[in-house]
Amino acid sequence: MTKYSIFNLPRRASPEIVFIPTQQGGANLPPLSELADVGSLVRAFKMLSCPDPAVQTIAEASIRHSAAPVLQQREPTYDQLCAYLSGDATPNYSRASTIWSAARSAARRLVNKLPGLRWSWTDSKRWSLTVPNQLKNTIIDAGSRKELHHHLRRSIQQYHLEKLLTKPDQGKVFDVSSRNAESNHFLQYGRHTRFCDWRFVHRARLGVLPLRACIRVANIDRKCRVCGYPEETTAHVLCHCMRHSRASNNRHRSVIKHLVMAMQSTRNLRVEKTVPGVNSRDKPDLVIINTSSKQAVIIDVACPFENRYEALERKRIEKVQKYLPLAEALQQQGFETVVDAVVVGSLGSWDPSNESSMALLGIPEKRRKTIKKLIISDVIRWSRDIYVEHVSRARQYKEDVVLPKL
Repeated sequence: MTKYSIFNLPRRASPEIVFIPTQQGGANLPPLSELADVGSLVRAFKMLSCPDPAVQTIAEASIRHSAAPVLQQREPTYDQLCAYLSGDATPNYSRASTIWSAARSAARRLVNKLPGLRWSWTDSKRWSLTVPNQLKNTIIDAGSRKELHHHLRRSIQQYHLEKLLTKPDQGKVFDVSSRNAESNHFLQYGRHTRFCDWRFVHRARLGVLPLRACIRVANIDRKCRVCGYPEETTAHVLCHCMRHSRASNNRHRSVIKHLVMAMQSTRNLRVEKTVPGVNSRDKPDLVIINTSSKQAVIIDVACPFENRYEALERKRIEKVQKYLPLAEALQQQGFETVVDAVVVGSLGSWDPSNESSMALLGIPEKRRKTIKKLIISDVIRWSRDIYVEHVSRARQYKEDVVLPKL
């Protein structure tokens, strides 16, 4: 079994998807070579920072014995030993393999991925190791020695995630899906997810589906096989090919259905209907009008393609601006009106900004986690059905989504 077979991926797929954590859309399996380097560093650090004075004394005597010939110093200072363990250049090289030379070699390899990884001797006369990460450097000393492996592993995985996000084609969906753990809830236990959805979603998120504009072959016809659009991309098939508008509408309605069923009260709710008393033909997906408290909430649902997080932000702004005239008309009638949107990527990426919309709809916090998982899995299911119908011309569903009667 290769690393690509875990996610049913072709060989041209980015390997970083295997290395990053499951909460960010990966398999949580860093390269074994990097885990071995982490183990070498952790073993050396725990020997030098051992709470048992006898073990610590033996460890320091051992590293001095190993480093002295390399540093060409009879009694190396602590700063020189830290430079040795950090992989700095030395006037000589080691002729024997020890746990200290292994830790030095591991540090030299890891510093290419983690700039700033360095051993040091603190003012409190303790060994410490600086581990760089996304926000700020973490300094590990004897008091936090048990956390070293966790911080090193997390920093390595963050390096692979950033490397994936910099890729213009295979990293754009992960720029969105890696922001929220619920977007990848199915990776650990597969709840609410079919096997066929699993085989589809990872290829789709990396943009390596066998579509004409996704195949890297020169002089190939890139036109959409269904509608003739110049580029048959994943975004076009899932969101813009009008031959699949019925399935796209079902995907859209599945999100609305879950939101309505999760609401604590639907007494003043209107679903896909015009607002009475307002001269407008707009039909927002969800409208709550409370005449007694003079409050109105307008929520619209959108499932755009995840072309970086900016695409979801633009769609949210677009939805809000679309219904501003309707909100102004309600405000003229004395209603305190709020307009927002629930934006879910067509490949199951949950926008963290949706939390405010769910609060406006009155969805209890204890239900939100489950509802988000159901919505994400349903969106992926409908997107998979759209893709299969596109390439096979065979309808993948028998019934349309029916919204609950109020």
